[in-house]
Amino acid sequence: MKETYIENNLVYKSSNNELFTGIAQSKKKNGHLVYEEVYENGVIFFSNLYFNGKEKRISNKTIYNQNKPFTPSKKNEYHLDGSIFQIIHYNKDGIKILFESYKNGKLIYSCQYSGKKKHGFEIGYDENNQQEICKIEYSNGKKIK
Repeated sequence: MKETYIENNLVYKSSNNELFTGIAQSKKKNGHLVYEEVYENGVIFFSNLYFNGKEKRISNKTIYNQNKPFTPSKKNEYHLDGSIFQIIHYNKDGIKILFESYKNGKLIYSCQYSGKKKHGFEIGYDENNQQEICKIEYSNGKKIK
């Protein structure tokens, strides 16, 4: 990561000022991989944050909008066992539009957003048969009765 720089939302190699294609990593002194970003022609595709441990396991993965560099389109958070337990979806401008939570691979909670405010439906699901057990509607962060 120290061998690159950012200019106009594109990443360049410091050594020759060309657009960077490859993986930029941040490691601890003991060699443990902490964080990495994957680029193609200077545009970030995704980044991975890793758990601290002997094995290389992803804690968080951010996937970026290819048409708007450094703007997230989706963030996944993982359990230590590697299964996804939370996903945050973003619109093309990087504004949060949906939050989902999973248990044992099944959707147990979903909430629509408009930025930081709940906007749409907040739904809780029964993890056994995937039926809605709670459904609340919001408009600009306020519950609709």
